Amino acid sequence: GDDDTHMKSPAQPAAGESETARKVVELQSAREEVDRLQQRIKKYEDILGGAVVDEHGSISEDAKTNELAAKQKRVDELVLERDGLERTSAMMERELQTICDSFAKLEEQNTSKVWDLSAKEQAVGRVVAEKCKYEEKFIGLNKEREAQRMANQALRNQNAKQLEHIKAIEERDRALAQQLSLVGGEAEKATQAWQATQTQLQEAQQRSQELEDQARGLEEQVRIATQALNERTESLGAVEHDRRRVQEALDAANRQLGEAEKTADQTGLAKLCADYKTLLKCTTCQTNFKSHVLLRCMHVFCKQCIDSRIETRQRKCPTCSEPFGAKDVRQIYL
Repeated sequence: GDDDTHMKSPAQPAAGESETARKVVELQSAREEVDRLQQRIKKYEDILGGAVVDEHGSISEDAKTNELAAKQKRVDELVLERDGLERTSAMMERELQTICDSFAKLEEQNTSKVWDLSAKEQAVGRVVAEKCKYEEKFIGLNKEREAQRMANQALRNQNAKQLEHIKAIEERDRALAQQLSLVGGEAEKATQAWQATQTQLQEAQQRSQELEDQARGLEEQVRIATQALNERTESLGAVEHDRRRVQEALDAANRQLGEAEKTADQTGLAKLCADYKTLLKCTTCQTNFKSHVLLRCMHVFCKQCIDSRIETRQRKCPTCSEPFGAKDVRQIYL
């Protein structure tokens, strides 16, 4: 704002000088006009003497007197105007002097402002240099923040994968529990072994639930969750070992049933064997043995019947008409 004022101030004295020059020219013109009028009056007085010629060619003292009075009045008016112009000129000269003094002061102020501006430019240069340094630091911090964000994203992705793995294991645990419940219902002799396996499975499910709560609440304890997962895997291995034992017991039971069929007479033992065989055969085709279960309704059929319904898109349970999908089919071991 100050620089704009200093830039515009020299124009004001120039305008004042122009106005003064104009007034001086007008005063000079008025003086010349008065001189010309006085010369004309003197010329008329020399030519006419004490009389003037009227419109009829006669000399009239009244006309001369009137004309002289008018000329004198005009002269007085011009003299007054000249005096006014002289006073105006004097006033303008004083104003011009004042403007010149103000202009000199403004020049001094402009000089000081130029030095101040130079100092401010140097300060601005230093500020710009500091700004460049801070911008470099800011860019470095942004890069570090981006690297940290990428690392956090990688950790989140890793945690998500581990959670998916845990959910898959839980799904496998639930499928094992369902298979074990079916085996317990089909094989009476394997009840004790199945109960022991069910107890171990429940313990594994409880540990799995604890691991899931820890994974949801504290992502930074992934290492502890991994160790717990390994322990659960070992327990599942024990469950698989027990399942094999149950399978061996069922195989032994089947062999005993076969031997019983060979040696049994036509009494209740043969009928019992036939009933057992009927229970083991598929209720749809009455030919193949039961091997797969529908998780939706827990009904058991042979693999051929279930595959046939999936291929023909008749995906409903033959017993209860419950809809099922390919992912709802699980194999069982009798």
